[in-house]
This record gives sequence, C-alpha cells and structure tokens, in this order.
Amino acid sequence: MRALTKRSATPHDVVVQDLPKPEPGPGQVRVRTEACGLCGSDVHAWRHDTGYEWIRPPVVLGHEAVGYVEALGEGVDPSWLGKRVVPVAIDGCGVCDLCERGLRQICPKRTVLGLSFDGAAAESFVVPEVRLVEVDRHLPASTLALTEPLSVACRAVAHIENAAVGPTRVVVSGPGPIGTMAALVLAQRGHDVVLSGVGNDENVRLPLARALGLRTVIAGRDELPFTPNAWVDASGSTAALDAAIAAVLPGSPISVVGLFARTGPVDFNAVTRKEIRLQGSYGSTKVDYRAAADAMAADPAPWPRLVTEIPLTDAASALERAAAGHDMKVVLVP
Repeated sequence: MRALTKRSATPHDVVVQDLPKPEPGPGQVRVRTEACGLCGSDVHAWRHDTGYEWIRPPVVLGHEAVGYVEALGEGVDPSWLGKRVVPVAIDGCGVCDLCERGLRQICPKRTVLGLSFDGAAAESFVVPEVRLVEVDRHLPASTLALTEPLSVACRAVAHIENAAVGPTRVVVSGPGPIGTMAALVLAQRGHDVVLSGVGNDENVRLPLARALGLRTVIAGRDELPFTPNAWVDASGSTAALDAAIAAVLPGSPISVVGLFARTGPVDFNAVTRKEIRLQGSYGSTKVDYRAAADAMAADPAPWPRLVTEIPLTDAASALERAAAGHDMKVVLVP
C-alpha cells in the first residue's frame, strides 16, 4: 500500500512509499482510508521542528482520517466490520485518574496517531478499537476528514458555553482551520461572533470566512462590533491573548486552544481584577468528536468549502501547500 512516511529526523525527509498492508493485532482494527487531512503537527513533523524531536522515524504520518473498517483483530466487537469511522487522534492509557475522569487527551501516557505510531495518511491503517468513532455514511469523505480538527474547535467552544450564561458575544482570534471552525460552530449555536485576523489573513482565510457568512476584523486596525463577553484564541499569539484580556467584560471566559511558538508575560493583574476565567483547551475526546459530527449533520453546507483535495501520491507537495497556508485545509485522498 502507499503511505506518507517520515523516514528520518532530517527535515523534509518524507516520501510516499509502498509498505505492506498492516495487520490488526488483538483489540485493533484495520481501516481502509477514504481521506486524511494534513494538520499543523504533520507540517511540524515534516520540518522536524523544535518540540517534535521525540518522534522516532520511520513513521507514517496523518491522524485526521475517515474510512471503513475492513479487518478485525482478536477480541474486537464484530459489529465494527464495514462501519464508517474516524479515529481519535490523541488518547490516553485508559486506567489513570485523568482517563477515568474523561480527560484521556491529557493523560501523561497519551499517544498520537501518526506521530507516536503509524498513522492514517496511507491506503489503510491500524488503530485500537477504543479509538473508533462511527460517523455518517452519506457525507463526503473529505468533509468527514475534518471531524478531528472540528472536534478540537468544539472542545474550545464547550469551555466557553460551560462558563457562560446564555448566548454570548464572542471574538475568535486566529482564522486558521480551528479558529474558523470554532466561529462556525458558535454561529450555528446562536452566538454573536466575529473572527479576528491579521493583515496577511486577507489573502485567503478572512475572505473565505466572509463567504461562509462570518463577520471578520483585522486586529489592531478595525474596531470590534461589540464588547465581548467571551473569547476563543486559536492564534497562538501573545498579542491576541493580551487583546482578549483587555477587551472582554469582567467575569468573561477566555478559551485558549492555540499553541504558542513563544510565550510572553500575561497581565495576571487584569485577569484577577476582572475575574477572567482563563481556560486552556487541548485536543479532544470522543464527546467532542460526537459534537463535531452533530455540527456537520446540523448544517453540511460550509464544511466542504474549507477543503482542498490532493491525491496521496502528491503528498510531498501537499505538505508544502499546507505549510504555506495557501489553503484552509489540505486533505489527502488515496
């Protein structure tokens, strides 16, 4: 089978190569891949960026996948055979306190599909049964490949909704895939939303967001249309986080889903005096995957417009496109 493989720790040493089709072990299934999105973590692994030195090549990349279960390992529920599924990208040991509390994605022993072990940017992949989530049989495969990043966005939104009373006036900073999806989910659920970006985002991301019906602003240039009482930061920018702390009303939640290349000082005096509820949001669990599936089912229209399909055989150039940010979400199709 063809698979997108990171061969070594050398930056950009990634190829599409022929590998034997994997056989599922006990408690595992093999999934025939229909589509697999490229994530920022795939780009970081491709470049072997700082913070990704722990990856031990060779490893097949990819975790934003959808496909059909085609083979079962020993002990797997036979009803999975033939079902359309997405794999949970980040999962824990299943037995520690965090896992038992439903926080499997922040388990100290968590593993990441496509980084810790062979992933889904291939014609088929093997994954533990416990990581399976059944999905719609009718939506396009490239749309369902958005389930994992959409689940991350849904988790960030859930932190806002759990901390707020009623509809909110929300700024989402960072109009990349996660931020745009978070804004779409918030709008779908009746919140007043504006998506904030920077000047370069006018090249692709903000025009696409407006085409999907979202209001947008350029940070530092445009005034916000309201005083926010909630904020989702998907930018990983200290400037955006500073702006959020300064702008939100006292008592407001801020959900931080972006990862920061550089961390800077946070004005914790403002956080304290305004009683801002600053909440980190990392990865997602099955609850969030189901929320993502519900969001797609409730309104299937916007999600395909986020996708650029590229054949798996052109995965090397697809990684370059994903790194350049010319597309909202690059999805590989075997």
